[in-house]
Amino acid sequence: MEIVLYKPEIAGNVGSCIRLSANTGLPLNLIKPFGFNFQENKIRRAGLDYHDLASVSIFQNWNIFYEQNKNNNIAMLSTKGSKNIWDTNLKNYDFFIFGPESVGLPEEILNLNHDMLAIPMNDSSRSINLANSVSIVSYEFLRQNYKK
Repeated sequence: MEIVLYKPEIAGNVGSCIRLSANTGLPLNLIKPFGFNFQENKIRRAGLDYHDLASVSIFQNWNIFYEQNKNNNIAMLSTKGSKNIWDTNLKNYDFFIFGPESVGLPEEILNLNHDMLAIPMNDSSRSINLANSVSIVSYEFLRQNYKK
């Protein structure tokens, strides 16, 4: 299972996801363009000294990432998702795609022939912070596949 951040906009969220990757062993894929300078202090601060321990790949654009991975089992995370992550066997997926903080995944990506999953939340809520969403899905995947 790998995490994919499509056009992330906030350095602190990416730093937190880098730290999560280091602590869980789940690879992180970042798709450009970013809404920040990748060398920003906020990434280093949020990621602390975990950058060397994380598995991070950077793709120049969506087309390059998708061409390499379109035949894998992909889940799109969206508030528009019809399947709840709690009711889904997350082991069936190779990649979990998360969209930019301000707008989520664009329709042209959501319309690709892949499952669209949602994180349960209150009906009156608009969305969950990107780094928190990645953490929720990552740990639900790990919980479902936990072996003593």
